[in-house]
Amino acid sequence: MRILKKPVFYLVVNVIFCSLLANTVLAWSGGPPAYRTGAPNDSGTCNADDCHNSYSLDSGNAIFSINAPNTYTKGKTVKIKVSFANSIGKLHGFEMTAVDANGKRVGAFKKIGNTNQVIPANDYRGLQNSDKKKYIQHTFKGTKKKRWKFSWKAPMNAADPITFYAAGSEANGDSTANNDYIYTTTKEINVKP
Repeated sequence: MRILKKPVFYLVVNVIFCSLLANTVLAWSGGPPAYRTGAPNDSGTCNADDCHNSYSLDSGNAIFSINAPNTYTKGKTVKIKVSFANSIGKLHGFEMTAVDANGKRVGAFKKIGNTNQVIPANDYRGLQNSDKKKYIQHTFKGTKKKRWKFSWKAPMNAADPITFYAAGSEANGDSTANNDYIYTTTKEINVKP
């Protein structure tokens, strides 16, 4: 009986370790760490920290853009689209936030469909509770897309202009961070007169 206990114990430990490792690896394809939009006071983009840094930021040939109205009404919701054009990458992703003229993250994002998600606070991505609903990014299913649609509810009080900051990844699909491109883009909007 004692002979069987040791192998079973080691088997259980190995299964747990492999599960944790697999979840960690797969987690990044389901969305990068929070604060990677390139916005002021963020942690840069996924082009740093030994991540997708084979090439310089914004050095690829794809076009990464934000499509949003030029104006907003306080407290009202607007539709936004983030997209890649001229991309030869197999997988794509993004992360976005909105910042007012005082450097404050503002508004509230809401997902549309299952290709994007609002980053939840206090999970493995590291979003602080004070920034709940202030960041949106792709989902695992969304990596197969080149464009994502979602909504953003404008704040009642913010210092204009509000700038959307987004970082996008164009990946070759080899399950590593090597030879992938990272792009950044912004879109400025003002309250409707």
